[in-house]
Formats: sequence, C-alpha cells, structure tokens
Amino acid sequence: MTKIAILGGGVSGSLLAYLLRTRTNYEVNLFDIKDKYVKPCGDIVPNVYTPPIPWDVKFRIKRFAFYLDGELIHDIEYRNTKWLVIDKWGWINKMREKVKTYHQSKFNRKNYDKVIDAKGPYDMDREVVYTTRALVKTEKFDDVAVFEFDTKYTGFYWIFPNEDGILNIGAGFLEYKNSRELILKYIKEKYGNAKIIDIRGAPISISPVKDKNYRIGEARGLVFPLSGEGIRPSAISAERAFEALYKEENFNEYMENSLKKLHYAVDIQHMLLRVYRYSSLSLRRSLLRILFKNDILLDAYLEDKITFEGISESVKAIKNGGLLRK
Repeated sequence: MTKIAILGGGVSGSLLAYLLRTRTNYEVNLFDIKDKYVKPCGDIVPNVYTPPIPWDVKFRIKRFAFYLDGELIHDIEYRNTKWLVIDKWGWINKMREKVKTYHQSKFNRKNYDKVIDAKGPYDMDREVVYTTRALVKTEKFDDVAVFEFDTKYTGFYWIFPNEDGILNIGAGFLEYKNSRELILKYIKEKYGNAKIIDIRGAPISISPVKDKNYRIGEARGLVFPLSGEGIRPSAISAERAFEALYKEENFNEYMENSLKKLHYAVDIQHMLLRVYRYSSLSLRRSLLRILFKNDILLDAYLEDKITFEGISESVKAIKNGGLLRK
C-alpha cells in the first residue's frame, strides 16, 4: 500500500489528505504543529469556485468601498454575490477529523513513499507580509467589504462582515511588521471600545517561490499578493495534486502543467506589486485611483483575474449588467 505524508494541515494539506483518505486506498497521514487549524485571515473567497468538499457560507458580499488616505474613492454594488465569507476553520477542521493527524515532530521521512509539502510560508524561503486579524463585535455592523489604503505603506486595512454583529478587521503592510499595533489603533479610531473577540497574526507570502517540487498551496507560492487571497488557489492545487497521485502521474510535471494559468496570474500580481512598492507616494495615489475608478480593472482585482484573459472576462460581465453603481 502506498504511504503518503502531508506536512501542514491548512487548506491545501487538509483537502488533499481528505480526498486521498476517502477516495483511495492509500495510507495517508497528516502532520502539523497544531491539533486544530487556527490560522487567521479574511475568510473571503471570490464566488467563482466550488470546492469538492463544501464549505459553510456565513455571508454573501455584493457591496465594496475603497478608501485612499482616509478619503472614500469608490463605492460599488454588484447585482450578484461577488464574494463569499466562509467558515474556513470549521471547513478545515471537519476534513482533518477524517485523517490521522500527528504532531510534526513525529514525522520520519523514511516511513513514506511520497511526502507532500503543504506547510504554507513557514519554511520562510520567500518574502512575507505579517498580517493581524481581529474579530470585533460592534453595533456599527454593515454588509460592505471595505479596503483602506495608506500610501505610506505597501498593503491595506480591511473590514469584512463575518456574521451578524461581528466584523473581520485586519491589516498587513510590508514596511511595518508590527501590524498588531496598527490594527488596534485602527479599530479604536473606527469603533471606539468595541469588544475584540479574537486577535491573532500570521505571515502571508508575497514573493515567488523557487522550489515548487512536491509542494502545494501557499508552500508552492499560490497566494495572490495584491489581495492576499490564498484559499481558492490552495484548494485548486490540492485537487490537482489528488489527480496526480490518484492517476500515478509524474507529480511535479503534472502540477506544473495543470497550474500554469494560476501561476501566470500570481506572477503578474508579483510584478504589479513590485511596481507599486518602489513607486513614489504620488504615483501610488495615481495608480490606486486608476484602479478604483475603473469598473473593469476593479472587477478583475476582486476576482484575482488581472490578466489579459481575465480583464476580457470582466468586460463581458460588466456589459451583461453585472454591477450597480452606488
């Protein structure tokens, strides 16, 4: 019997382990440093993907507001759900319950035929941005997703509806590693002494990864650096990894070929991030104003499809009446 070890129990590792455990006769063991999944993020997924194992949807977002240096630049509402707020922790932990999970210290390479790296950014072999996310209970709840950019930094604040009465508020900036300090100040300015239910931080990949062999998800660099969205690309990579293992394909060749378009989209965002990062403050403001004021580019940004093909899709969506102006 083929024995497979998966290192890391996040989105990609847990989904791959679950698929292998329930749909093959392979022996699959998952290794992680935590008994339960607790990594924080915005819990947002563009409404263009359905995972093979369903997740619970907590909120459907149609409205978005964009602020630049404290000024509201654009407010837009789509006719249909643009983003889903999902119960990411619940989804991952349910999958992990079906798989034998051990502490990472117990892993021994010689006991396995194949080892898949799903450890996210934690090998620290790429540049990361340190983000902090807080769940805040407040009476000022709204169903709009807010992005707030401060051009002094490379990154943004976010405010996303999580469930009735609770907001997911976070921040990540390349030039300011203590994002916890910034987010606590931001929450106080916006919501006074609102109750913080949970606050924790995590690194997010924002540069390419050189070694992709036997890697999936964020360990492979599959995070969109302009938005920080990694749930969907990680899940897709787990599906492709399952296919490669189930069909007994050459794993690395299969992954490289089947994820080519996804890597291309991520690479374009890496390039755009570098341009923004090394631009003057005035040029940063100009670039962001162009993005926020252009419905086509904004649509592509929200669905992480800033490629020629993706922008063409956005043009078609808008022509078909995909949004309402606010």
